[in-house]
Amino acid sequence: MVGEPIEKIKKAEENARNLVKEAQAESERMLREAREKAEQVIAEARNQAAEEAKLLVKKAEEEASAEIEGLKKENETEKSVIRATAEENRSEAASFIVGRVIG
Repeated sequence: MVGEPIEKIKKAEENARNLVKEAQAESERMLREAREKAEQVIAEARNQAAEEAKLLVKKAEEEASAEIEGLKKENETEKSVIRATAEENRSEAASFIVGRVIG
């Protein structure tokens, strides 16, 4: 009779130990999954940041190219104006030089 309650206690202790082991295993599994998920989120954030950086660089390059094209057009216009002015003044400059040399 005394042995029966002791057996129940031993079984209860064994069940408690098993529950603790299962809880520890579950806790370790959950922790491992949380770490993996965190690593995945970090990797995704890095990838997204890299993609956004590429887009920003591309946009900046496009804006710079557009600015360069605008400046080229302005320079071409200025060159044309300078050439036209020089052409207009060519005969006057030639007369001035001839006048100085001759006389």
